[in-house]
Amino acid sequence: MLIIKYERLDFFNHQIYTEDKKEAYTKEDLKKVFAYFSKNYSATFQIDNTVMYWDCFSEHENRIVTVRTYDNRNYTEVKKSYDKLKKECYAMVQ
Repeated sequence: MLIIKYERLDFFNHQIYTEDKKEAYTKEDLKKVFAYFSKNYSATFQIDNTVMYWDCFSEHENRIVTVRTYDNRNYTEVKKSYDKLKKECYAMVQ
């Protein structure tokens, strides 16, 4: 499952937390997610049990993504370059 999490503005200019989900996603869906994710510091996306996000603004500027993989009660966290993560995610779909 592919989930993108972000904040959007409502009609009255208030931020609303939003999640968009897709069960059977394609490479085109991933391209849209990465396009939005690369431009938006506060966006997060999730593929199955792995969450990808910008940990701080400087990491967004330097294109370093935090990747957190959950397994039951614990998780592992690693830092990856944006381009490397993008290639790995695209390879999973093909």
